[in-house]
Amino acid sequence: MSRLNSLHSRLYAAAKYFLAPIIYRQPPIGLEPSELGIYLHELLNRASVPGDIAEIGCHMGGTACVASALVKKYTPHKSYTCFDTFDGFVESQLKADLDRGTPTSVQMRFANNSLALVRRILDLHGCNEVHLVKGDIATVPNESFSDRYSVILLDVDLAEPTYVGLKRLYPRLSEGGIILIDDCRQDPGQIWKAMLGYQRFCKENDLAPRIHYGFGIIEK
Repeated sequence: MSRLNSLHSRLYAAAKYFLAPIIYRQPPIGLEPSELGIYLHELLNRASVPGDIAEIGCHMGGTACVASALVKKYTPHKSYTCFDTFDGFVESQLKADLDRGTPTSVQMRFANNSLALVRRILDLHGCNEVHLVKGDIATVPNESFSDRYSVILLDVDLAEPTYVGLKRLYPRLSEGGIILIDDCRQDPGQIWKAMLGYQRFCKENDLAPRIHYGFGIIEK
């Protein structure tokens, strides 16, 4: 990212922070309606499965606003944690997918963000209990993770962090738990390579890939 683009991103993020009560009167949900419905269903469906909730790649926190409210109401003993760079893509991970055909137009997508902005959006919607962890899922310290998870939403778009995220989180998935990997649609308009990371992990672990309304599914 050039210095000019970086400055523009910081200024844009600062403006969004101060205008958040106006801009984000409604949670800025990034998931497709079908995917959001599946995610919320699984949070309820796995209510009796021990383990916390993790959302990997939360962008503006809109999905967490809705999902954490449900967790707070029906399984208040479970924590809800969002992991994100809060600064767009990791350059090396993005370059690998650009080489695989992802369009260069996505390079600045998700960059106009900050942990402070997402915290503000969550707090505006009464989601003070949601934990935020800043960092790349491939490198955040193990201490950032819960011992067990019942539901994980993995939405990092790119092949490498999808694969490494699964390697790190699958061992922590409880029996009866589920991981939902976003952007695994196979339609012609799909620009993301998350599917490659998902397929690689499944192959290495003798798991049969299963796609459900755009989600790659892993259950234990």
